[in-house]
Amino acid sequence: MATLSAIRRVVEEYLISVAPSTPEVGFLTLVPWSSQEKPANVLASCADCGELRLESIAQIVEQHEVVLIVSVYRTNKEKRRVVCLLDHLGAAHPDVAIFLVQLPDRLDPELTKAYLSKLMERYDELHSFGADGVLMELAGDPGGLQHRLSLEFQENAAIQLRVRAQISTLNQSVLSAIQLKGIEDEFRSLLWNAIPDVLMPGFAPLDERLLECGNRVGDFQLVRPYSDHQHVSLAVNGQHEYVVIKEYDKRSVTDAREVESIYQEFCFLTHTLDHPHIIRCVGMLHSQRSVQLVLQYGGDVCMEQVLLTQPGYRLSKDEALDCSAQIASALSYCHAQDVVHGQVSLKHVAVETSQNRHICRLVDFSMAAHVPNSSARETWCGSLPCVAPEAALNEPYLPKPADCWSLGVLLLETACGQGSLKLSVQWRRGEPIAYAARQVLEFFSHAGSHTEAMTNMGNPLDGVTLACLEAVLQPEPARRTSASDMVGMLSTGRTEQAISD
Repeated sequence: MATLSAIRRVVEEYLISVAPSTPEVGFLTLVPWSSQEKPANVLASCADCGELRLESIAQIVEQHEVVLIVSVYRTNKEKRRVVCLLDHLGAAHPDVAIFLVQLPDRLDPELTKAYLSKLMERYDELHSFGADGVLMELAGDPGGLQHRLSLEFQENAAIQLRVRAQISTLNQSVLSAIQLKGIEDEFRSLLWNAIPDVLMPGFAPLDERLLECGNRVGDFQLVRPYSDHQHVSLAVNGQHEYVVIKEYDKRSVTDAREVESIYQEFCFLTHTLDHPHIIRCVGMLHSQRSVQLVLQYGGDVCMEQVLLTQPGYRLSKDEALDCSAQIASALSYCHAQDVVHGQVSLKHVAVETSQNRHICRLVDFSMAAHVPNSSARETWCGSLPCVAPEAALNEPYLPKPADCWSLGVLLLETACGQGSLKLSVQWRRGEPIAYAARQVLEFFSHAGSHTEAMTNMGNPLDGVTLACLEAVLQPEPARRTSASDMVGMLSTGRTEQAISD
């Protein structure tokens, strides 16, 4: 069991790193504070009796509308005391928002699968204690904490509206059309106006006069569907320059997290990421019916379509190494800023041909996320064949190695033939993706599997490509080469190829 001194060390280290940068939030901990200086917005239990004084609790609650109770929650004693504290806060201060913050046994822990499983068990138990939400924190990151709190408030607000609608349905067997329309309008206003106004600076305000009909959106003329992506169109602006319009129909968005996802993609591609092999966002449009992201033109086709036109459904060795190096460079840049893409695939690589060279750009950051340090992720994203096996198993996983696996499959499919992985593993169409993921793990656990995958479609064996595939297509995420190292391997491979030619 964790000792009091060990728990206190973790709690204090976390609070010292986040509390001074988050003055609008009050922090409570049932762990007595040591002799080092305590942030002003932190209340710790008394060293003598080990309890929080009621008058001190009232004071910090009056000063902050949001209060976080921070601990490791490993011992039964910690859990019993926090339940009592929540009961008191619920009775004495019903209007304050209370969140539990669960810390690991030590900050920046070694995130093994077994350790993450234990953390998730504690996390699930804490949800039954009656707080407004539970946050798992693996590092002291003030910006990340504020972001997760904003998501919690968005989701809670949306849930409250749903509950009110359900109560109305229970109280009245049939709601009138006017009542239903009123509930829907209130919910839409919350999602698309109130939440963005408060939490999303830069989100385009509603433009009720925005022209959106036929093949026009504002000043943009829609030319045709772009690639085979649904709700994505090739367009021209007033200067007759190509752009790409990505549309989100507001009627199909029912969750505050979806709005956050749109805004996050906009922020990533407008402000955070600036790289020659990452598509840029040049604007956002917001009409009564939809939200549109205006994106840089990156070519007429995606990599999947390029491969369908090639002999053997593959690029030449040099082209495959070059294209993969471009995407590796984009991923390396993202990972250096603790941004993960989450769904690297053939469909999400836009291709433009210039002077007989394929210029590749990574697109679709709708499932991208800021994941600091070595934090785990639970969000399932990606699709076969490129999704990392661990990301499809509905378990916490490390997202940067998952991106690197997807990069490896991208190289395999471009260099050795589209369909190489499916031909090697032979998963059945329509079966659960988790089952296919286990088959993929089993296949690559055997010696010679990379050679087999590489040559199944008649591609000749090549030592450079094989070495790159072996570096990232590893069942154990910790053994995969990073995106930055893959840039060097792929670039060196191209140089060696040029010399041999």
